[in-house]
Amino acid sequence: MSSNELSLRYDLLNSQMNPHFINNAIQSICNAMTKGNVNQSINWLNRLSHLYRLVQKSTKSKLIDLQDEIEISKLYIELQRDLFDKGFSYSILIDEALKEDLEYTKVPPLIFQPLIENAILHGLKDMKRNGKGTLKISIKLEKEMLYVCITDNGNGITKTKKELNESSGISLENINERLKIINGTTSEKKLLDVRTLRCDAGIISGTQSCLRVPLIQI
Repeated sequence: MSSNELSLRYDLLNSQMNPHFINNAIQSICNAMTKGNVNQSINWLNRLSHLYRLVQKSTKSKLIDLQDEIEISKLYIELQRDLFDKGFSYSILIDEALKEDLEYTKVPPLIFQPLIENAILHGLKDMKRNGKGTLKISIKLEKEMLYVCITDNGNGITKTKKELNESSGISLENINERLKIINGTTSEKKLLDVRTLRCDAGIISGTQSCLRVPLIQI
């Protein structure tokens, strides 16, 4: 495939990153308003508006600042956390070697979001009422790559790959294909890995989704 064909393929994949999660959030906010939670709903709408502006800006570009991708992730996580009955805790750990260069480090837009969405809506869904859910995102530098892992403490992968693709609205293959294109089609590295975590006793302790994104700094 020629470089022009790869570029067109990448643009097509990028255009498919439809932020359907915003529509889902609006529906949840409307439900909250009907229950009389008006002030909180206004707060959610303000944050949702900010999130929407960032998403609109990001999906018009092939690459965005890692700083913006992290901001989108934070806004989305906090909005979903507030929409959970008793919330959940989350943390974002960033490699010290990257902290000063977040605005100069580039990643494909919304490359984290579908995996975060799966972790919250599928991994933590059974913890909506007990507030014991945890979500961890780590962003590390590893041999000229960004190694990004999204980990939850839920019930593991209970859906097939096809079901996860359909329920997220954004195909996991889409993420993998975009990563392959920016890595170079000859790359043999596993760029996207989604697996169930188990403790030493073999009991399921959550799900972990990891991405390997080439380090691009401008």
